[in-house]
Amino acid sequence: MNLENFENQAVLKIQSGDSQALVSPAHGARLLAWSVPCWDIIRWPSDADWDRVPKVRGGDLVLFPFIARTYAKGRIGSWIDAVGVQRPAPMHGFAKDSPFRVVDTSADSVTLRLDANETTTSCYPFAFRLEVTYHIQPHSLLTSFRVTNRGDQPMPWSAGHHYYFHIPAAERSSWELAMPCEKWGRQNFADGSISFQAPAYELASLSDPSWIDRFHANPDLSQVVLSNPTAGKKISFENPSSLPADWPCLTTWTERPDSDFFCVEPWSAFPNAIHNGLGLRTLAPGAADEISCRIRITHTAESL
Repeated sequence: MNLENFENQAVLKIQSGDSQALVSPAHGARLLAWSVPCWDIIRWPSDADWDRVPKVRGGDLVLFPFIARTYAKGRIGSWIDAVGVQRPAPMHGFAKDSPFRVVDTSADSVTLRLDANETTTSCYPFAFRLEVTYHIQPHSLLTSFRVTNRGDQPMPWSAGHHYYFHIPAAERSSWELAMPCEKWGRQNFADGSISFQAPAYELASLSDPSWIDRFHANPDLSQVVLSNPTAGKKISFENPSSLPADWPCLTTWTERPDSDFFCVEPWSAFPNAIHNGLGLRTLAPGAADEISCRIRITHTAESL
């Protein structure tokens, strides 16, 4: 196991050639950073508050078993289970706040595991197992989520990513995003409802404010590309299974006009899926399911 001291935290490093990534088992199996020479693709901010890691704007959060905001009976952050009990539903789930256990590791990959426990069952009464695997290569990073239902009841679940790509505000106008999809959507934060409209375009600069907090329904993941033609940089996405149902929603977001990041987030379901059913997956007792997403980079200036 390749443990490193990173800002006084014990983290894992995986590496393939000059491509390397840092992962924190103690902080939600979180990918902290991914870099190659001359390019920090995903970075961890130097002023990160390690006492409030889920709030840090960097890396990639593991979202499970809820995506974004969940509403029940007009109350944000809650859901109603199959027997009518209203339970808490933390935004983006609880995996991001949970310590994971390392179950397998090599020079270029690591698998981390979270099992149901007393903390998780209060809001999610299922005997789940979540395994997160990162596999790095010189020009790509593959992340896989494997979910197992170890209980005796059908288990609804959602999972997703929250990639913080290092794109400083001053460079945002130089980057563009291609996002071919069927529909655009937004969530009404008052009641949790989702409305859709026909997409107005497939390609636009990241400086376009309409990207912020927008869902993209049934995107063609193989055609989703972040690119900076001037710098010769490109970030593309791949779904190894090629099943559109794996990632029916991609969300784009940044926090402020001066934020030094831009998020493109593949989700296996839409917000409030536990109630609206949009993309919700359900596992039978004893069953398992796996979804994966690969990020691939090219940098013509450095001949990556």
